[in-house]
Amino acid sequence: MISMTGHGGGRASVGGFHATVECSSVNRKQTEVSLATAREYLHLEPRIRDEIVKRIARGRVNVSVEILADQPGSLIDAQRARSYLRELMSLQDALKLSGPISLETVLDGPGVIRSGATSGDPWPAVKAALDRAMDALIAMRQREGEHLQKVIRREIRALDSSAKKIHPLAKLVPARQRVMLQERLSRAGLPVDVTDPRIATEVALFAERCDISEELDRLQSHSEQFAGLLEKSGPVGRTMEFLAQETGREWNTIGSKANDARISRFVVEAKAALDRLREQLANIE
Repeated sequence: MISMTGHGGGRASVGGFHATVECSSVNRKQTEVSLATAREYLHLEPRIRDEIVKRIARGRVNVSVEILADQPGSLIDAQRARSYLRELMSLQDALKLSGPISLETVLDGPGVIRSGATSGDPWPAVKAALDRAMDALIAMRQREGEHLQKVIRREIRALDSSAKKIHPLAKLVPARQRVMLQERLSRAGLPVDVTDPRIATEVALFAERCDISEELDRLQSHSEQFAGLLEKSGPVGRTMEFLAQETGREWNTIGSKANDARISRFVVEAKAALDRLREQLANIE
């Protein structure tokens, strides 16, 4: 079991390029990659994304890439600076604005100042640094996953415990309904005949409406599936979230059908455990 949260960093120097990569991941329903790097290296984004998607099945991964070169070229693009200055002057005339255009303003123009890129391919250095960062990120996600596995197992045991407590009570519900029906008739001053077939029919109909044996059987099946998924090493988050959703439906049905105060108490306990379980499953890849 793997968590969706983690952090990792890596550095590498290859072919005159020095790359530093930082990766952090948070919860998301799908796989997302967000890259922050210098403008001239944005063309590497598809390759970086492909490498991450190979190893991350779920979550948002924020990637910061810094690249330095041994022999940087000119730090200022003079041609781009002149072009930017002409555009500023033309806009100034069009808007009838006065005042000088400072060197600082020109240098702030897009692409005027370079980050020190030189000829050659920075990808080998970036790839090596990215691999190291991803190794560290995944190792942390695995450690977090081991902790979450224990928490999730505990909540599943709580759900099983509530279901087991309900089993013997469910069998007593029809008999309790018969007694309650007789008591209501007696309080109303109506003659009570325990052999009256109408009473037996009413109790039988109630027992059919309140039968929760199928729901309890499905809860047992869901619990067994949870146990199997807990032992899997690959991504299981979506499957477990679906199981949690189905488990919630069964508990809702039991709560509405049982019509018994003691059973309702255990349903409330189970729903609280299920809410805690869902919160943890939102962190699972």
